[in-house]
Amino acid sequence: MSASPLLEFVAREHPAFVHIPLGLVAVLPLAMLASFHPKHVRLWTGTSFFLALVGWLGSTAALFSGLIWGRQIALIPPKGFFPVVATEKQVLQRILQVHEMAALSGFLIGGFCVWLLWGSWRQVEAHDGATHRRHGGRRFWERGVGAAPLLVGVLWLACWGLSGKLGGVMVFGSEETNRAAAEADAAKHADAEADLPIRALDYASLEPITPEPVRSKAHGNRWRRIWVTASGADAYQAGKPLPPGAYAVMSTFEDDKGKPSHEPGPLYMKETKADGSTAFAFYWPRVPEALRKDMENQDSVYWRSPDSHLAVCLGCHEKKSAPAQPLTAGSAGGPGKR
Repeated sequence: MSASPLLEFVAREHPAFVHIPLGLVAVLPLAMLASFHPKHVRLWTGTSFFLALVGWLGSTAALFSGLIWGRQIALIPPKGFFPVVATEKQVLQRILQVHEMAALSGFLIGGFCVWLLWGSWRQVEAHDGATHRRHGGRRFWERGVGAAPLLVGVLWLACWGLSGKLGGVMVFGSEETNRAAAEADAAKHADAEADLPIRALDYASLEPITPEPVRSKAHGNRWRRIWVTASGADAYQAGKPLPPGAYAVMSTFEDDKGKPSHEPGPLYMKETKADGSTAFAFYWPRVPEALRKDMENQDSVYWRSPDSHLAVCLGCHEKKSAPAQPLTAGSAGGPGKR
């Protein structure tokens, strides 16, 4: 996903943004404990409030930078806030979910802590140290900032500590993440089409079902031609489901005043797997700049089942009422309308 230089800088510096509030939150309980000393109530209560406020504001920047970074490295969907975990093998995504939840919990708890410390500081400022109700003669847990803000501060530290630990695991790895990365790398090398839809790009070697381009309103008003493997051509033309192993490809061109333009559109591919299930692919190697806003600001797109972008396509094409329309149905929410 393309981003402005400023956003790229903010995302890249996420580790720096994280360490600033984490360091402040780590020392916050010490300052709060120091405020319990009867001779330093005012000094350390004010210090505690300052540390908490700056730490909470810093955590806001850390949360934002982490979100942008997660989107840029494709762990978080471009318009989402949490990673999508489809299988147990997505170890990084699962860790990132907990990492985000811990950070968000710390952010909310930190805001509550700041509010409590603000109240304590206002009370200290409103009274002289000798007459303040939390002077040395009161019970220990009623002195200084009080026991409630201290407990909330410790809970805030626990949330950010867990989030920081998980962040370190994602950056430096662990036995589980290293094993998952090795398995994913091996699977990618075994998958010839992991980065490129080789069969779809070779669509001209298939059987042409449509002799010339036809307008398709269901697919962004583009001009399209359908190509099908020899094993599935007869079934396609007869309006029957494609047999296992067969696939169809739709090549497209953008419209130019009612005629096909020289600007190629995306390639669509539908395949019937050996087990009878259906898989889709959507490939657009160069998205025109004017249309990138419809492609989540990406300049190149390659989606394959079970990618969530294709869920609408799968649901539409799987309708019993249209089993013979493998590549001509579309939906306003899917890539067919892009």
